[in-house]
Amino acid sequence: MKISFFLKVMFVVTFMAVLYIHLQMKIYDFAYQGKVKQQRIEQLAEVNGRVHNDILRLQSSDNIGRELLGNQDSKFQFASRSRVIEVASENTTLPEMIAHGAQSTGGFLSRVVSLAFAAPHETALSH
Repeated sequence: MKISFFLKVMFVVTFMAVLYIHLQMKIYDFAYQGKVKQQRIEQLAEVNGRVHNDILRLQSSDNIGRELLGNQDSKFQFASRSRVIEVASENTTLPEMIAHGAQSTGGFLSRVVSLAFAAPHETALSH
């Protein structure tokens, strides 16, 4: 065996070993990069959840009401007995108007509607 052949074989074996080590290092490097990216994605998902929760809380009717009504300079006010105006009417109530209108048209459906909106003492008298 010549020394040149031996050196060529050793060179190829050494080159292949270095190439194999380099590939293994790349594999581990990609694995670590993937793990770091996965942790970053988990952190972003957690932050996204908190931000989403904050947005929902800020859009809630309770918070909007507090913002609108809690401000001293606000045009809006809470409804209270002193701020409600009651208007008396001599007309009949809406259910009675519907019942009377349904009775005037006749038919099965009008009878059902008139019974549904009639007062309890009126249904006893109609039977």
